[in-house]
Amino acid sequence: MMWQAVIVDDERLARMELRALLQSHPEVAVVGEASTLDGAIERIRLTGANLVFLDIQLKGEFGFDLLARLSKDVAVVFVTAFDAYAVQAFEVQALDYLLKPVAPARLASTLTNLARRGGLDIRPMPDPADEDAVGSAPERLAPTARLFLRLDDRMGFLAVAQIRAVLADGDRAIVVTLDGRRWQVRKPLREWVLRLPEEQFLQIHRGALVNLNEVQRVDEWSHGSFHVHLRGESTPMVMSRRFASRVRARLG
Repeated sequence: MMWQAVIVDDERLARMELRALLQSHPEVAVVGEASTLDGAIERIRLTGANLVFLDIQLKGEFGFDLLARLSKDVAVVFVTAFDAYAVQAFEVQALDYLLKPVAPARLASTLTNLARRGGLDIRPMPDPADEDAVGSAPERLAPTARLFLRLDDRMGFLAVAQIRAVLADGDRAIVVTLDGRRWQVRKPLREWVLRLPEEQFLQIHRGALVNLNEVQRVDEWSHGSFHVHLRGESTPMVMSRRFASRVRARLG
């Protein structure tokens, strides 16, 4: 997808620096610049831009005030010298929050998240637990990856390293994070199985995927099944007989 971007900043030099950084990313075309909110609305209207790089502290204006005037189809990345507004930015569903001076690697990470806007951008795939599953799996995420997706009723960032377990919840899933919180996400378990790092995450049941780093112990339970005890969880998870044989084959 080609993104049509408008840069909104009251400092000409800052606009020039960001435009220069974006030249390394052919998927983003800078179609306009503005130093005021009214100017930004005009440029977006004239160009049909679907992405805005927005400063927060403008001369006599507040960048957040632009959001109420934007279509929901326009993605927003805040670019600012102030870190005090980060929480507020994510509450209004900003795609990302970049601090000046913008590091090229940090901008590249933002644009990767932009490509996955709305969550894990992967097509539905067969359940790998199904013996008859066919087709090739999409590329797996890196252990250091961050996702931008809907957590319960808001958009936010989720680091792969912070995931303790993922549980099936119909056509959605529940993501359990290291702080013990449970988030409902709009991607089914089968997609997480295919995307999370294979060396770190293991499916132990048709309805559960766990972070191996969070496993404290495994106890034999009944009829070839096991109880898997995770750090921070009072109730063990069941590893079914079917998956136990696969775990043995994989881990030895």
